[in-house]
Amino acid sequence: MGEERQMVRADDLSRRIGAAVTVREDGPPHEQLFTGKLSWQRLRSGLSLHCSDCVELHDFSTQVEVGPRLSFVLFMAGGSEVRYDDRSLQVASRPGQPQGIAVALTEPAIFTRRARRGQHIRKLSLCMSPEWFESSGMDSRASIGQFIEPQQHMAMHRWTPTPAVLALSETILSETPENTLLARLQQESRALDLAQGVLQQLVGQTHPTPRQRPHQQRLVQRTLDLLHSNQADGWSLDEIATAVGASASTLQRQFRIAQGQSLFAFQRQRKLQQARRALQNGLSIREAAWLAGYSGTANFTTAFRREFGVTPQVVQKFF
Repeated sequence: MGEERQMVRADDLSRRIGAAVTVREDGPPHEQLFTGKLSWQRLRSGLSLHCSDCVELHDFSTQVEVGPRLSFVLFMAGGSEVRYDDRSLQVASRPGQPQGIAVALTEPAIFTRRARRGQHIRKLSLCMSPEWFESSGMDSRASIGQFIEPQQHMAMHRWTPTPAVLALSETILSETPENTLLARLQQESRALDLAQGVLQQLVGQTHPTPRQRPHQQRLVQRTLDLLHSNQADGWSLDEIATAVGASASTLQRQFRIAQGQSLFAFQRQRKLQQARRALQNGLSIREAAWLAGYSGTANFTTAFRREFGVTPQVVQKFF
């Protein structure tokens, strides 16, 4: 599975993932969703590995129910807008700056992911369920609690991969999965080495992410909903804070804890993503710059290249 560059169809996803997947498209339905290399491997009971090196062909969302688990996701290229139930999360790499996130679920959740036409995704995701911990003679809650807060459902922790973790991830992504005993044992060994490397990183971090209380999570979600509505475009931090019922300092602190970046860094990234989609739909570079909040095309082009690793002209021409 995943041996060649391939076209992945909507009806393939449930079969590949092993769970019922709902696909919702923004326009007319398309038969093919991705092109590239994708694989979903169940290495042993409770341990699974998903690898992607593909291009998203359309704007669409996928939704699937996931069970309790500890997940490590590493983006080498591209990014994702996702939700766990009603909690939003945005993860994105930058050129030369891969980004990882650890997520602990203590109960089932509905996982929703947005795909964006023309976006190149290169990532891997390693998931360990309570079943895997217990088969290894460990208590899953106590084990996870050594690294991130397990008492809080949907506990999340951002991390930057070490060179060793990056090298191992590249090896895993570049390999072609084979359905032989030796190949599966080798892939399982590498997946466990990857988990060990990430967990060692999390243990060694001197400033763990503070745990958010439910009302703090709701504050961040209100803010995300406001930003995604485009009503707050051009607003100051004080204006946004007033609209969501918090002080500017509290909002900035809680937003950074939840999203791993400042509110305005998130907003700038979101507007650039909007501009990219607009370019793909035929908008001019000058109009896309205005949409992203830039008065001139030069600064817009610089910011766009820094964010996506390509110029607006390339996106306009080839996507």
